[in-house]
Amino acid sequence: MSLNKKLLAGAIVGLLFSANAGAVVLGTASYTYATELVNGTVLGARVAEAPLSYNFSPNEVRYGRFSCNGAELSNLTVTTTAADINLGAVNGNGTNTIFFSMTGDPALAAPTAAETMDITADVELLNKGDVTCEFAIYDLPSQAQAGGPNGLVIDSGTDGYKTWITRKSGYVFTGTDGQAVANVEDANGAYFGFVGTGEFGELQFEAVPGVWDKDHADITLADIFDADTMATIDGDFTAASDVTWDGNSADDVSDDAAEFEYTSAIPAAGLDGPLVFVETGADAIMASEYTATLHTSTNTGYETTDRSTSVGEIIRNGTQLQAPLVQIPTGWLSRIALTNTGKVARPYEMSVMTETGVTGSFADATGTIPAGGTVVIDLPTAAPAGAGLAFTAGSRGTVNVNISAPNNQIQGLYQIVNPEKGSISNHVMVRPGTN
Repeated sequence: MSLNKKLLAGAIVGLLFSANAGAVVLGTASYTYATELVNGTVLGARVAEAPLSYNFSPNEVRYGRFSCNGAELSNLTVTTTAADINLGAVNGNGTNTIFFSMTGDPALAAPTAAETMDITADVELLNKGDVTCEFAIYDLPSQAQAGGPNGLVIDSGTDGYKTWITRKSGYVFTGTDGQAVANVEDANGAYFGFVGTGEFGELQFEAVPGVWDKDHADITLADIFDADTMATIDGDFTAASDVTWDGNSADDVSDDAAEFEYTSAIPAAGLDGPLVFVETGADAIMASEYTATLHTSTNTGYETTDRSTSVGEIIRNGTQLQAPLVQIPTGWLSRIALTNTGKVARPYEMSVMTETGVTGSFADATGTIPAGGTVVIDLPTAAPAGAGLAFTAGSRGTVNVNISAPNNQIQGLYQIVNPEKGSISNHVMVRPGTN
């Protein structure tokens, strides 16, 4: 059998001439397949072009070996660029290594090192890593079968095994951090709207061009994922009427998550664009960080795991102060002092958070801190007039104060006093997120 004839039958006509289906020199990654393909996936008729790299003499007999890591080979075909070598039977079909005899044809010119051998095989992927292979020539058949240095005449290069098939994820799920600013001086109330838009980040969920499915075509999200796949954006959405991703509205928005289902809110081709918090205009927007998670469900033949990525945050301008534990027990004075070192009077607004089963409210939650001055708010005695704090049960909670002022101009102090015993406790109000 001459060198340019098939050693074993292989159905490769047409496939060898399809897009990106030409032979590849070992070391050049011409084939890239998705890591989402399950182990055991069989790729039909893949071609490796192995340089001969050896000058034969007429009647000289050597033994070729082609061995791969991460794959098993079947339905093998071997051809070459010139009809000047006679080949023996191919051994090792269905394993990761084949070997065969190579004899210089006595009637033709001696084969040269410039010639190549095309090894075509159906490739079974055994794992998620790259498939690396080596072509080598040996003195004896037992040496070609065993591999290694004994009897080695020439191999595919000084680096030995080289990449034949590359594995890469067939999709991206990647966030870009942004920042939206909730406006303390919004016309509807403190933090009821944004400075500019509510875009707080960006998110991409798309297939990767040039990464193939098992049929040697660019993979799509529809190849990998079924309709149970969903992306969630996790964070504080208590003041959101909607959340949009690249202009698409979420399927559902709860206090702590926005849900985008594939393929109702996420088109089959995916999305790549901004995430926008659409405010109600009637509720205060909370400062929050946001994380996107892809909850995956795959079609038969594919597998992948959930992925998460940071996608930005919402911050508040102005000044935020908090007294983590305000108490108003009987016989005690409980008060907050707010100081403004700036040259402009600044409005403030107070709110209260409570334990489960308890509600708290201010009779009047707003006021003004004079320029270069201080205001003292006596919580249980409602001074200034009407500013009292009341609880449905118990006598404690957390007081938040928002001031329409630069952060470096405002300070706050919480104080509780027992006038009969003269005991005083002072606590500098904290700035959420900074101390």
